[in-house]
Amino acid sequence: MKLIHQLNRKYLTYAAILFFVVGIILFVLLRSIVREETDEKLISMLDRIESVDPGESSHFEMFPIISVKPSEHHSDEVIFSDTMLQIEDEGEAFRQLTAFRQIGGKNYKVVIRESSVESSDLLASLTLMIILSFGGLLFLFFLINRRISQRLWNPFFVNLEKLKQFSLQSAVPFSPEYSDTDEFREMNKVLKGLTDKILSDYDNLKKFSENASHELQTPLAVIRSKTEALLEEDQLSQNQISKIEAIYKSVNRLSKINSGLLLLSRIENRQFTEAEKISLNEIMKQHMENFNELMEIKKLTFTYDFQSDWIVECNKSLLDMLINNLFGNAIIHNSESVILKIILSDGQLTFYNSGNKPLPDGKELFERFRKGDRSDSVGLGLAISKQICTYFGWQLSYRFEKQMHVFTIHSTN
Repeated sequence: MKLIHQLNRKYLTYAAILFFVVGIILFVLLRSIVREETDEKLISMLDRIESVDPGESSHFEMFPIISVKPSEHHSDEVIFSDTMLQIEDEGEAFRQLTAFRQIGGKNYKVVIRESSVESSDLLASLTLMIILSFGGLLFLFFLINRRISQRLWNPFFVNLEKLKQFSLQSAVPFSPEYSDTDEFREMNKVLKGLTDKILSDYDNLKKFSENASHELQTPLAVIRSKTEALLEEDQLSQNQISKIEAIYKSVNRLSKINSGLLLLSRIENRQFTEAEKISLNEIMKQHMENFNELMEIKKLTFTYDFQSDWIVECNKSLLDMLINNLFGNAIIHNSESVILKIILSDGQLTFYNSGNKPLPDGKELFERFRKGDRSDSVGLGLAISKQICTYFGWQLSYRFEKQMHVFTIHSTN
């Protein structure tokens, strides 16, 4: 839940509780005031009755309002109570005053009643007015608070959206939204400094990796050519030839690592911007021709299951590299049963090759320098393949089932 919604919800919760408590207190006060007014009215009627000479009449009754009857008791006490009387087969609530008074020298029991219906209606009307007023105020406060919160928090949400769109590859500096709130201004200052530092470090790292890889190519090429020249000489002993061959293999390995890391860096820096629509079926046919001789040497039982074409829009050189890596990997890492199967459908390309056991560290298989069982591998092929798939917005996964290694490329769209 968004922060602004949490604030509004908490505000409404506490405000509703406060209004509820205040409403109960006001209701009790209003009921007390109404009852007090009714009691005063009953006492006023009692005073009038006491001032009237009853004459020869022994009692007087006007049901259900007034009842004056002879009594043996006399008291200055006035008793108030609530009672319910049956009037025309319906119960009606009354506020009742009971007193024992001496009128014209005689003792009388005086009962005076005032209907509570009007008081209840008045109290209900006042309560409804209070509830509606409080409800309206609560809703009005909610709208005002929501409006104020939106205006105050708007720079924060604008900056959040800018941070979501911030990209190292675009190299566009982060420009925070201005705010006159001190906390947001401090946050903008920190974000500006942080993003500028990230851009600067990223640019320096990018230049370093490119320069280092590029500059290494020349000395590596020189070392390779010199070792090749040494291997062609006749005066070398077998021991010297073995040492030079070891140097030559190490240089080749280092050159492959350098090229692979440079390629990964270029992919991560999104330097392959050219894209075109490509038929994956046509690409697969080209690679099948390229690997046909190697498959014959390995005596592979090859099957290409074309179910439907997959038209992609991407960089062709990266796509060729991806297919080449997975195709070559499936051929080289095949077991004695020498089975290779490829299935192409719309949005999915799967390579099956026979194997005796799952590849080690299946979950970390696509990390850099994971070599598996081959010591001559530099451990970058699958890492490059994974990075290319990520660059294209695809997923590359591995599983082992029915003595088969299965690598699958599928679109996430």
